Amino acid sequence: MYIGKLNSKASGLAGNYSFLYRGTNHHFPPNKIFISDDIENKEIPFGTGSLCKGNPIGWKWDSVMDVGVDIKVNLTKECFIGAVCISLLEGSAVQAVEVFSVNKDNHRCIGRYDAQTDSILEGSFNIPVGIKAEVLIIRFKASLKDIVISKLDIIGAVIDDKPIIYPTPVSAKYGQKSIPMNSIKAIATDDDSEDINFAIKYLQERIFERFDINLPLQKKNNACSSDDNSSPLFVNKKEYLISINMCENIKTEGYKIIIDDKGISFSASTRLGLLYAIETFIQICSNGEVPICEIEDYPYKPFRGFHFGLPPREEIEFAKRLIRYVLIPMRYNTLFIEFAGGMRFDKHPEISEAWLQGNRAAKMGLQPPFPHGDMVAGGELLEKDEVRDFIEYARSFGFEIIPEVQSFGHVQYITYAHPDIAEVEEISKDSENKNVDTRLADQPPSKFYHHSYCPSNEKSYEIIYDIIDEIVEVVKPKHYVHMGHDEIYQIGLCPLCKDKDHAELYAKHVTRMHDYLQKKGLGMMIWSDMLQPTEKYLTPPAINKIPKDIVMLDFIWYFHFDIDMEDHILPYGFNVIMGNMYSSHYPRYESRIAKKGMLGGEVSTWCRIDEYNLAKKGKIFDLLYSAEMLWSDTYNSDAREAYTDIIQKMIPKIRDELRGISKPENAQIVSIPITLPETSSSSLPNAIKAYIENISTSLQNVIIDKYIFDLSRTQRLSSTPIEACVNNKFSKLIFLHATTNNAQRVAWKSLTKVGEYVIKYSDNTEVVIPVEYAGNICVWSRRYAKPMPQQYYRHQGYIATYLSDPLIRAKTESGQDITVLGYEWVNPYPDKQIKAIYCSGNDSTDADILLFAISGIR
Repeated sequence: MYIGKLNSKASGLAGNYSFLYRGTNHHFPPNKIFISDDIENKEIPFGTGSLCKGNPIGWKWDSVMDVGVDIKVNLTKECFIGAVCISLLEGSAVQAVEVFSVNKDNHRCIGRYDAQTDSILEGSFNIPVGIKAEVLIIRFKASLKDIVISKLDIIGAVIDDKPIIYPTPVSAKYGQKSIPMNSIKAIATDDDSEDINFAIKYLQERIFERFDINLPLQKKNNACSSDDNSSPLFVNKKEYLISINMCENIKTEGYKIIIDDKGISFSASTRLGLLYAIETFIQICSNGEVPICEIEDYPYKPFRGFHFGLPPREEIEFAKRLIRYVLIPMRYNTLFIEFAGGMRFDKHPEISEAWLQGNRAAKMGLQPPFPHGDMVAGGELLEKDEVRDFIEYARSFGFEIIPEVQSFGHVQYITYAHPDIAEVEEISKDSENKNVDTRLADQPPSKFYHHSYCPSNEKSYEIIYDIIDEIVEVVKPKHYVHMGHDEIYQIGLCPLCKDKDHAELYAKHVTRMHDYLQKKGLGMMIWSDMLQPTEKYLTPPAINKIPKDIVMLDFIWYFHFDIDMEDHILPYGFNVIMGNMYSSHYPRYESRIAKKGMLGGEVSTWCRIDEYNLAKKGKIFDLLYSAEMLWSDTYNSDAREAYTDIIQKMIPKIRDELRGISKPENAQIVSIPITLPETSSSSLPNAIKAYIENISTSLQNVIIDKYIFDLSRTQRLSSTPIEACVNNKFSKLIFLHATTNNAQRVAWKSLTKVGEYVIKYSDNTEVVIPVEYAGNICVWSRRYAKPMPQQYYRHQGYIATYLSDPLIRAKTESGQDITVLGYEWVNPYPDKQIKAIYCSGNDSTDADILLFAISGIR
């Protein structure tokens, strides 16, 4: 599937565009700036004319007046329209731009961009759409100014009948035929290597999970038919074999798939590459058929990472499923795992005991939250065997494991047990940090804990070396250890350091860590904020004093949207990884990642690793979206809506896999609408009323996706519960809902509860389902997965993208978004009969719940 600029030759569309007087079919050629094609042709083919050649076109103000001009774009086939991207030349302006879908004489507004009150539109702007269309009208509403357009790109996806592979492969060529899945007889191999055997087992498991097919293994020399001309992958006219091969000529972590009438072949040069090939194969299998195709693929960037803390003991199995069902299919290859005090240290039991005591006291409210306590092992303590088992599980797939050992700063896990090495003033001037503007900076941790240790105290080195030794012994990293070194708020304070240059102190510590790891045959990574000249620290001169083979992770890009922060690091010879790379916020990504020395990026969690917290912070969606950025060199940030459309269709299956309840794709579900009680006054927003009234089928049995709903009693909830009678057994319930307004989303805090659904069983037991804004519900007028663009939300860039699915995505009459989410609740007691569901809102906010319908799933 092509994703990119649709009004271009590259799209393969035989489309055209034309210029019309606003609201008419009358030709209106540009009269200020143009080339000859714009005048001579009423319908200008893609690839010709100003708009396709990158030349500006324009109309004089006295010809458009306060009316305007339409640009009609005929794509010649229905495509997914992600966004319309527009640039106006300086001095040019309009009142608004509207996008219409045209079907015969019917014009439907599907997007708009308006000037603010008493203002005009100038410069560059994008109009999100997210709708399928074949013919578009882009309407420029004039404001007594010249209209000069330097760019008009229709960004989207060309819809075809070919399977969608995500992330986008380098090359995928399809034939006209397909192979029935039930004709695949076995996996054939004569290679008994560990990598091949691992890949075979993985393929067998994935094929069984997804398609309920058991594929046996047989040797190639036993697979040939008696026909001398037959392929070893072809058994007879109705049966085929899968071959898995190691091939040194394929790029690192790349793969090749060939499916033809001779059989199916996967090839790669690494184990992880073979697993990527298998996941691509899983994606292209559909409706019991495997397409004839040839796929070649390899990564754009070598580091595609995920940063998280050691999982809590009770979430280790979830973390393993996250690796298997998200990170491998999405082509990640590196795990950055922060340890802090979350693993028992044999040489320093006092650190482990202090970690437990401090975290437990914090959870009881006896002292401030322990820094990074909740995100690392849930504030508890993992035994080395538990950590080793988890690491070996991840490494078995081929992941690079890079432990993060916080050193110099963020070492409260050490100084809480060893206050004698803490970097503190002889007489403390402030007992507590002042609050900072968290839109522009991170809030420093409580001074109740000592943030840094003294870099001039040899005991600091003795302890950190011991910790490094124990972590390296358990993890056995192959190439790197991440040594932290970020946000060193306390430096040069103690009697040993107060008269020393901060840059010298920093460089000394960095170099000693580097040299210690080098003796172990390991490289070093660190966060790079202390070397950035934009910050308040006095350490940037150290950039000339530390080894150049240290890999820098830049994360403070999100404090400086207007600066390419890597340009302060790359010229000194360092390689850089985009640290805390969040797809919701990263500006100018395509140009920045292409720079020499940019190795890739890593998505960070900074929260306890479990399904709820990752969903709450938008991290699972972020992982899925960021995968395209790191894997494919064709990534186009303007195509966000096209990628989002692909991702949102993947999430329901991923959600079941992460929960361990996934069923094969041929498993049937039964959806039964649950009727809501009648209401005397629904009090629905006008746009929602209009949407429901325009539904052409019976409201009692509306099919949305694969679910059946009764929309006839859509209503606004109040603090008085309504009762929906059920008297049935269900494995899941789908709540189709939205809110009237948004509620607060406060970073690092609990989500705002706007109501609850109480499930009452026939034995009178109950389960209460919180309805939380930005978690499982969102305002009806917000586009699904629209980023929270402000710097304040840098770590929580997406809301309500995982727990609920956008079952209704529509437009108002004026082209604004309508999104209604289907929240999927998994019944913990599927064998118990549900007697009734009690649904209510609350009066704590004006974000009232609009409950459209409920459907029960078997």
